[in-house]
Amino acid sequence: VSPRRHSVFRSLKERTGGLFAFLGNLFHFKTLKRSMLEDWKSTQNVFHPQGPFLQRWNKIFVLSCIFAVSVDPLFLYIPVISDKNPCWYLDRKMKIIASVLRSFTDIFYVLHIIFQFRTGFITSSSTNFGRGVLVEDRYAIAKRYLSTYFLIDVCAVLPLPQVIILIVLPPLQGSKFMKAKNILMIIVICQYVPRLIRIRPLYLQITRSAGIITETAWAGAAFNLIIYMLASHVSA
Repeated sequence: VSPRRHSVFRSLKERTGGLFAFLGNLFHFKTLKRSMLEDWKSTQNVFHPQGPFLQRWNKIFVLSCIFAVSVDPLFLYIPVISDKNPCWYLDRKMKIIASVLRSFTDIFYVLHIIFQFRTGFITSSSTNFGRGVLVEDRYAIAKRYLSTYFLIDVCAVLPLPQVIILIVLPPLQGSKFMKAKNILMIIVICQYVPRLIRIRPLYLQITRSAGIITETAWAGAAFNLIIYMLASHVSA
């Protein structure tokens, strides 16, 4: 195994372990489930945008987005040149790891899309002396979401890298393989944009409502470390 590929596997192992430990200690899933049921019962089958469940979920989703954009570049390490023959082949181990991790993060994105169709929003009203009014009408919620972040979320969650790696690339050879590899690189780069776009507004929303994204000092340090590793990974 080349030093470069070994470094990639070691970095992936550290990030994966760190993320799962971070999530496990930051968010107690029993508490998350209980707050979800409380939010669901307190309204007409619509989540309150400032309820405890969505506050916790947004934190989890932001972390999953950060992890996702750090996983996507791994697809670029899957096509490699054989040492014995000057031809391209797919690294089987890296292919499985990248596809499984990307599919895992996509599950969070799909859940987020579903929650967006069931999350009310607060609109200003002149009859309430400047106070916002919670809109719980599902048609209004769907219309608002479809006109804002829906297309961005759909573009971000499309499993195009998995399709190319698992279905398109294996039977190809020669120049066709190179063209498909270049398309994979373009798709990974293009899907970076909608994923990064979603991180910023959610992060600002969390900090506005809760002030901080983490509740303890070590968790804040871990979060800053993840951000630093992501920035260095993108720059590289």
